[in-house]
Amino acid sequence: MGFKAKARKARQGSGKDDGRKRRSRELPDGEKPCAIKDCKNWADKSHGGRSIAFDNLADVWEEDQLVGESRRLAICKPCYRHYKKEKKDDESQTW
Repeated sequence: MGFKAKARKARQGSGKDDGRKRRSRELPDGEKPCAIKDCKNWADKSHGGRSIAFDNLADVWEEDQLVGESRRLAICKPCYRHYKKEKKDDESQTW
């Protein structure tokens, strides 16, 4: 039994359990929508969004699924995770 487990057990035994648990903080609406057409999430940096080059995104999604014609597009965190999984084995992205 580790230190934290012993501390939790002692707190429960003494009746001083604060009931503290991690809570996700509520984020206000973002300013930038995700550049993927069917996605409704926000792509702000505070929401975990990233800015990726258009050409790299076109390798994963079709060009008609991308919204915007600029050089870099902002995508949300779930779309970024999908992008990273798709590009994982691509040797052109390695350093």
